[in-house]
Amino acid sequence: MPSIRDYLPRVPQSDQTRVVEAKFVAAAQTEASLPPPVLLEVVFAGRSNVGKSSLLNCMLERKNLVRTSSTPGCTRQINFYEARLADQTQLYLVDLPGFGYAKRSKAERKAWAQLIEGYLATRVSLAAIVILVDVRRGPEAEELELAEFVAHTNTQRGRPISMVWVATKLDKVPNTRQKAVLSELKAKTRMPLLGFSAKDATGREAIWRAVRRALSLEAAKPEAATPKAANPEPGASDA
Repeated sequence: MPSIRDYLPRVPQSDQTRVVEAKFVAAAQTEASLPPPVLLEVVFAGRSNVGKSSLLNCMLERKNLVRTSSTPGCTRQINFYEARLADQTQLYLVDLPGFGYAKRSKAERKAWAQLIEGYLATRVSLAAIVILVDVRRGPEAEELELAEFVAHTNTQRGRPISMVWVATKLDKVPNTRQKAVLSELKAKTRMPLLGFSAKDATGREAIWRAVRRALSLEAAKPEAATPKAANPEPGASDA
């Protein structure tokens, strides 16, 4: 399978961020169909069209492993992808469907919400959540409610879920404005926030380092959250 490195500019990598194997594992539509919790999991959540599939493909260094649903908001499954890094770290990257459900009944939306909430509240192998926001829109009610829900569940879990905020589509903001815009979004989330662009993989390394710290795989150190100022179908995603 082609690597995303064949399509993007070369960027420095370490064995702690270089993916040597990535594969689709499972698509779960019910609690019973969730795969066994054999690896630590990092879940990615955000609105439909926030660029989640592009970010996941970039993180996994694959071009089309994570596919986009033809109808945003229509995917009703939790997708699991296994990643093995060059330092032999293995984990699951988990793709939640985008916020919003296209043309679904009230009963379907309720059942789906119960599955997602149950997964976030009780999944023993879930270690971190990456909440995505469009850099041009910032966090809105749904993202803030999700963060609040996770914070609440953390009071009842043996191992708290770490939260990482990422602003996608950074290339849509002029270089001269990026630092200021990210600072404004940090103020709204009241948490560290990283910028990301699928166009040139800006932020990929920083996100991987944040994920590793969330999994206690890397010691905490100062993180540059701003970019350089210089110039049911398996694997389907809503982003």
